[in-house]
Amino acid sequence: MEQFYYQGTAVVENADADCHSLLKASALLRYVEQISSMHARHFGMDDKFFEDHGVAFLVGKQAAQITRMPLRAEKLTFVTACEPCKKGSMKRLPRILDEAGKECALIDSRWIMVDTDRECILRQPSWHTPGYWNEDLEGELPQLVHKAKELTCAGGRTASYSLCDLNGHVNNACYLDIACDAIPLEVWRTRELKFFSIKYHREVPMGEKMAVFYAPVEQGWYVVGRREEHAAFECYLEFEAPEA
Repeated sequence: MEQFYYQGTAVVENADADCHSLLKASALLRYVEQISSMHARHFGMDDKFFEDHGVAFLVGKQAAQITRMPLRAEKLTFVTACEPCKKGSMKRLPRILDEAGKECALIDSRWIMVDTDRECILRQPSWHTPGYWNEDLEGELPQLVHKAKELTCAGGRTASYSLCDLNGHVNNACYLDIACDAIPLEVWRTRELKFFSIKYHREVPMGEKMAVFYAPVEQGWYVVGRREEHAAFECYLEFEAPEA
């Protein structure tokens, strides 16, 4: 069966690289969000389309397996494909390739479609877009977030202007920035991120505050952000020593 996909290219910007000249995890998600939006617009699903239909797509959870984190100034190809909504969730699999065509990372994102008037999740869209969805996509990543009971407080964060997106709340990629900032610096100095999974539970609107906690767990680290004593997001991150 023919597979429908969309692809585009990008160069890793200086501002998106970390102290090791590697692409930041949050920037990886921002690039993925951009190619996903371009895919939808290519099929006529732009801002006006969603406004007219009274719906919005939001990320519910996502995971990433990183074979090799791209470097500053590296040219990348993003190949993305998605399934139809199933039980209120749409699976999207973006793959990031280097110039040699080798896979640097695979992201497994699960999107939910929301009725913006009634503020409820919709199980199916009211429209059909031939050539956009694939009935089934091969491959998926574990979305499990390994939790810990004994947590250390990493302080509080306010949903400031720079963290918020067009929906008026913290952008999904910025939650990963908050999680990464909670991890001890020694980890970032000596290890490289190889896997993460993140779940978004409750919006944090602009101006609101949340408390952030972290702990070592399993083979990695657990981070949770809480607003009004309820989890706003949870994240699990795994690291490995860099190759010699």
